[in-house]
Formats: sequence, structure tokens, C-alpha cells
Amino acid sequence: MSTMRFKSAMAIAVVAGVLPAVSQQRPSSPDQYPPNPPANHVEVRFAIGKEAVTCKRFRLTVKVGEQTILAGSFASGFSIPSAASTNNDMLDVEINCGKHKWHFSDVGPRALRQAWWWVGTDYPPFQETFQTERFKDAVWIKYLIVDPINDEGFDVYKFCPTELKDQKPGPCFDQ
Repeated sequence: MSTMRFKSAMAIAVVAGVLPAVSQQRPSSPDQYPPNPPANHVEVRFAIGKEAVTCKRFRLTVKVGEQTILAGSFASGFSIPSAASTNNDMLDVEINCGKHKWHFSDVGPRALRQAWWWVGTDYPPFQETFQTERFKDAVWIKYLIVDPINDEGFDVYKFCPTELKDQKPGPCFDQ
């Protein structure tokens, strides 16, 4: 690729706010993770299919019921809001990275601890985490994998079953 075409492609990717970045994918083992995020901080990484993506800035909204406890635009992670320390209720999380959007309800309050978040949409053949009987007929899986430092992690996901992929409205379409 010529230097001029490469620079043009990079400019378009920067304007779009999404760049491929191999180092952003979730490592297969916690032993391979980058250094821990700072205290009271969550680092967020994104992937679409097997390709990692980096957002110049991503938008995040976290609610408890109707109360917004965190909203903003962030480069790679966010500071944990003080309201999280007293919250034991489930969270509603909405994340936007470029043209990609994820919404998860019923996210455990442990998500707002020092942690790594791995957010993405996976397609068959799925990454090992999602190679289960439950997802064998899924068209896609949108996921939030929470890996708290010094605690057990958990996954939150939404998936599209093959038999419902064309049903509107339905679980395969975001509202």
C-alpha cells in the first residue's frame, strides 16, 4: 500500500473513531493480561468477531434503576463512581464504541470494582468462552466480560438465536 493511501486509510479510521488493535483482545489467560488498572479504575477493551477494536473515545452510561451513576466519554477506561461503593443493586450498562453499541441489563454491582471489561460482539465460530450448547445456534453474541482484580469474574451477554434472527421486534434487534 502506498504511503499516501495508508495515511488516508488511517485518517478515515481516526475520524470513524475505531482502529483495529491486536493488543486489545482479551488474553486467553489472566496471566497474560496487561498490568492491573489503577485502584478505583476499570479498563475497557473491545472486539468485534475475532478482531479487536480501539475507540478513540467510547461513551458509557451506568444506571441503577432510573438513577444515572456514571455517564461520559472515555479514552480507555473510567474511574469508579463513589455511588458504586454503597450500591448492591443490579446495573444497567450502555456502551458505544464508534458505530457499535451494547446494552446490558442486570449487570452485577461487582462490575464497578477495579477490573478489566472485555466488551464485544462475537460470531460463529465463537471464542472458547462461548462454545457451549446454549449458543450452538446463535447468530451472534453481544458480551460484557467482567474481570475484577482479586475477585471472581462473570459474563453478561445477549444473543440472537437463529430462528429469531429476522423477527422484528425481537431479541435480535436493539431498541
